[in-house]
Amino acid sequence: MVEVNYRQVPLAHLGLASKIEDSLGDAGVGMSDRGFRAILNLRVDLAKQAGARESFEKAMGFTLPETPNTANGKDGTEALWLGPNEWQVVVDDNAPDAGTRWLQTVRQGMRGHFCAVVDVSNAQAIIGMTGPMAREVLERAVPLDMHPGAFKPGEVKQTVFGRHCGVIMHLRDESPVFDLYVRRSFAEYVWSYTRDCARGAQTDTAVLAG
Repeated sequence: MVEVNYRQVPLAHLGLASKIEDSLGDAGVGMSDRGFRAILNLRVDLAKQAGARESFEKAMGFTLPETPNTANGKDGTEALWLGPNEWQVVVDDNAPDAGTRWLQTVRQGMRGHFCAVVDVSNAQAIIGMTGPMAREVLERAVPLDMHPGAFKPGEVKQTVFGRHCGVIMHLRDESPVFDLYVRRSFAEYVWSYTRDCARGAQTDTAVLAG
C-alpha cells in the first residue's frame, strides 16, 4: 500500500516555489519559507532538577542556553531561550515523523527529571528574512529597536508583530539573517504585513529559497 503524505507548509497556497529568485537583485529584503522542521517546547527548572543540564546535553549534543534571549546549538539542532525554564528546540529535519522521533529522543534523555516536552512542529511556521533593509522593514512591524547594537547575532526576542500576533525572532548572523517563528494560522499575515512594511520603506521584496 502506498503511503500518501498530505502535509503542506503553511504558505503553500501562495505558490512561493514558482516565485523564487536566485538573488535579491534590487530588492532590499529577501523572504523565504523555511519549510518543515522538528520543533519541540521544553520546560524544566534546571535549578531544581539536578543533572537535567547534563541529561539534555547527552541526548542532544549541546547545552541549553541559560542566558536570557540567546540560542545555542550544534549540527542543525538548536535551542532558543524563551523564559527562565522554557526553551524551543529546533531540528533541521523535515521528515514527516521528525517531530515524533525527536520528541522521543528528548523525552528519553530527560527521563527521571520533572519536565514537559511537547511536539509543536505542526503548530509553527518559520519565515526567513535577510537583506540590507531587513532591520528597517522589521522595525516597522515590531516595537523593538532593530539597530545592530540593540539586536545582535545569536539573540532571540519575542514580541508583538503588526496588530494581531506574536513572533519569536532569532537573528542568525550579522548579514543579517532572521528566522521568524509564528503560529501557523498567522503565517500569511506575517508574510503580507512584511511586504507592506517593505513598500512603506520604499523597497521591494524578493522570494528566496528556504
